[in-house]
Amino acid sequence: MDVQTIRDILISVYLVGGILLTLTAIVFAFLLFLAVRGLIGSARRATDNVGKVTDAAVEHIVEPLQDGVSFASAVGNAMGLATGFVAGMRKRRKRGDGDKRADGDGRRRGRGR
Repeated sequence: MDVQTIRDILISVYLVGGILLTLTAIVFAFLLFLAVRGLIGSARRATDNVGKVTDAAVEHIVEPLQDGVSFASAVGNAMGLATGFVAGMRKRRKRGDGDKRADGDGRRRGRGR
């Protein structure tokens, strides 16, 4: 083997290595893009939920106070909002666990209930 053949082989090896490295970098960038897009979508949904909660709080607490409703009534509205929020979180947690009952309607069977 002479020097020119070795040079051609090394150039070919480096060329193939560079192509493989470039393809790997492109795939990695695409996967990173998908992950970031998913995170942005999740953050958007979270901020939308926070917006819905603050809108509900304003509707049930602040607006009655502005309309001249008594403080006790506004506190009652606030308690209703808080219990509704907690109940909604509990339903979401239960819904995420999956329904393992045979009847599937969510009611307990037995003991006269």
